[in-house]
Amino acid sequence: MLRLALALAALPHASAFALPAHTHSSSPVALAPAARACVVRVGRALMGRAEKRMAKKRSRKGPQYQGGRPLRAPSGAKSNDVVPRSVVLGRLKEVPVFGLMSAAGGLVQQDGEVTYYLSPREAEKARAAVAGGARLVAKTLDEVYFDQTARLKPADSALREAKTIPQERALVQRCSTPLFCIDGMQTTATESGATSLPIFFSKAELLDFATPVYGARAEDQVLLTDLPVVVSNMVQGPAGLLRDARFFPEAKAVEEAARQGASERQDLFGTAGTLEAEREREGRFGGMKLPWM
Repeated sequence: MLRLALALAALPHASAFALPAHTHSSSPVALAPAARACVVRVGRALMGRAEKRMAKKRSRKGPQYQGGRPLRAPSGAKSNDVVPRSVVLGRLKEVPVFGLMSAAGGLVQQDGEVTYYLSPREAEKARAAVAGGARLVAKTLDEVYFDQTARLKPADSALREAKTIPQERALVQRCSTPLFCIDGMQTTATESGATSLPIFFSKAELLDFATPVYGARAEDQVLLTDLPVVVSNMVQGPAGLLRDARFFPEAKAVEEAARQGASERQDLFGTAGTLEAEREREGRFGGMKLPWM
């Protein structure tokens, strides 16, 4: 499989556009809070000649890949242009995934693998089919991504959306976990001022994010790539402009993870919101801020 560095960044002096708190398109969706708290910058597309040459090689698939996930770097493919693993894990930590916990207290397995769903709706459907009962458990992608006993199930909606991207805008030939982006789009967090290259798990949410800036041409700007390819380039290199990549999970996944977090805190402390509960929470978690707390 290719080792492709996505060229997605904007020009240094690109114009800035403030994104409204609520955006609308022909198929409106509710954006995750992180997506709403950004300023969008648009610049020249930077898909260069080197990247295009690499794109021509995308049909090559080496034995170091199984199920679309790189298990080890191809020989001679070392690069100094990498993102520290701790930073990559921090980016993955922003993406919730959902597993199934059996009534006996163990994660539901099939053929020795635990399936984690990016879509809470599909996870709930799978939960209802488990004999003996099960419940959803929310984790973060960093906890499971590099676990070879874990299987990541992309949202069916994302797989359908991937089929709408023409070949000339597909940066990968085979796609196990679709990601969507727009070449030349950059975001700046309104609070921290940190810039990032937004990569979405949902094409519909990317379009809701980008349409206020790009208008009717947003649809024709969307590129398709694959999560394993992006992570591989970040960890093994060449990272290129992916150094600033940020993942935007589906809004429904964030909402479900937040709901579970609130429910678990209520179960743990009962008197959530009281001084006693806050003291117990502080002692239990040591002041750690969980992704959806």
